[in-house]
Amino acid sequence: MKLRLFAGPFADAVAHAARALPTRPPVPVLGGILLRTGEDGLHLAAFDYEVCATTRVDAEIADDGTALVSGRLLSDIAKTLPKSAEVDLELSGARLLLTAGSARFTLPTLPVEEYPALPAAPDTVLTVEGDALADAVAQAVVAAGTDHSLPALTGVQMVLEGSRLTLAATDRYRFAVRELTVKPTGTMPAAKAVTRARKKGEDAGPTAEELDAAARTVLVPAKFLAEAARALAGEHPVSIGWSDGQITLSIPGRTTGTRLLEAEFPKFRNLFPTAEDAELTITVPVEEALAAIKRVALVASDKRPIRLAVDGDQLLVEAGDGDDARAADRIPCNSVGSLDDRAQGCDAAFNPGYLADCLKAMTTPEARFHLTSSTKPVLVLGHSGEDTGGDYQHLLMPIRLQG
Repeated sequence: MKLRLFAGPFADAVAHAARALPTRPPVPVLGGILLRTGEDGLHLAAFDYEVCATTRVDAEIADDGTALVSGRLLSDIAKTLPKSAEVDLELSGARLLLTAGSARFTLPTLPVEEYPALPAAPDTVLTVEGDALADAVAQAVVAAGTDHSLPALTGVQMVLEGSRLTLAATDRYRFAVRELTVKPTGTMPAAKAVTRARKKGEDAGPTAEELDAAARTVLVPAKFLAEAARALAGEHPVSIGWSDGQITLSIPGRTTGTRLLEAEFPKFRNLFPTAEDAELTITVPVEEALAAIKRVALVASDKRPIRLAVDGDQLLVEAGDGDDARAADRIPCNSVGSLDDRAQGCDAAFNPGYLADCLKAMTTPEARFHLTSSTKPVLVLGHSGEDTGGDYQHLLMPIRLQG
């Protein structure tokens, strides 16, 4: 293998592939980046049986070949190279020689024959604008859990219905649901077997409706989806496909994929109250609310929540009580209605981190809290003029106070 390419595109390609490298590879070859020449340039890949990333970069190919080298080391080297420099790569026996200007590196190679075969990319199911996908994913993943003993809660459920893609995530204490418009390709993978409890006398096989819903529904690891959507963001379409327990996101020249989660995501449609159900609706400016919460949260904790109480045209934000540290702040608000079950003089109390995450996810200047009770889930929607921000819904579970 012998080739020449520019350092800037090479560094970007290596960085993309390196995202799939495991932190602690179980075997040395899984810590490598695979370099392979092709008619259209240099192809790079990384795969650890869970996540796969592939990319291509233009290069002048003198001799074809394949090499496997330490991914972390190659990434560190590529970052240091001047972007405008030309890079020469040459495989010499069991060494890969990398030259850029006066810099020269000799890298030991890993056994290519021990590297696993890369998974085949599934057919594209839909395309969506990259920036729109990144924004939607960022809003959904804030509610995803991190407890891997509950794998269903560490994922984001994606459901395709017509030209609408719904992203949903929860950690049991909050729920985030975001809808966005996409372009389906008309290709839909075959669904795996669907099981459900059946009444006596019913056929044991899945119905056509169940098979169709299963084909349109996948559960994607939240961490992977957040990183992939952020890496592929831009004013270009992102292609998404899934089948056989795999999902891939790709743009021309770059693909990243992972295994889907095999777990049942909680049903959530009936959990969300409507805005019309609210006994009390509070509208607050997002930036001012976040600033006040940040200050008051200094004396709050999971066991000492932030309390919210409407006081005329202001919202009182406070935390702490008794002999403990206390803090209070006020922000302007508009409110409609009232609650009959206020506890300790407040309308609702929340985990400070969850409340801040909810507001940070809003893309509108104002947020509306729709409360049916001080102890029941609170629906939070974005608000801007006549726009109620209905594409994004955030459900927060309040903390029950005594008294």
